[in-house]
Amino acid sequence: MPLSTFVQKHSLNAVTAMLFGVAFWRIGLSPELPAVLAFIFGGVLLAVIDWKVQRLPTRIVYITLAGVGAGLIFASVVEWNWVPLATAVAGAALFANAFFLIWFFTTKFAGMVVIGFGDVRLAAVLGLLLGWYGLPYVLYGALAGHLLAVVIAVGTCIHERKLHMRYSFGPPLIAGALAVVLVNA
Repeated sequence: MPLSTFVQKHSLNAVTAMLFGVAFWRIGLSPELPAVLAFIFGGVLLAVIDWKVQRLPTRIVYITLAGVGAGLIFASVVEWNWVPLATAVAGAALFANAFFLIWFFTTKFAGMVVIGFGDVRLAAVLGLLLGWYGLPYVLYGALAGHLLAVVIAVGTCIHERKLHMRYSFGPPLIAGALAVVLVNA
């Protein structure tokens, strides 16, 4: 294995382990911790892939969605409280449908691609996790992700001194959602 691949692989592991530690520190041994850890595991992988190839693999998004969903079902059973799970499902539906409408109208009527369909699928994962804490947190996560995306886009344009029209939208959305979860804990 080449040295650069070795370093990249272990850097990815180190980032994931560090985020696990931060999540454990902020959330503790709460019932939703497995869902947050599943989100971190899948989210780091999705962010790296999207950053490199500007695609969010459908299979990994759905596996992450299943992991977060199973973790939240576990938390609901442990707490014997189904209201947070219901708001999580509502958050997933709201976020995914909002992104679907943006995707649909921009691709079908405006003739441009603002977000890809992978981002629509990712929005379901983000909405599910953020919705667990309440529907306002879905909005907070969306705003945090969009603000981070704007900062990255402007920084990239300034750094390279040219206007880019294609950006990976998944990494800032994932980072924004995770920041909202960890600040909320």
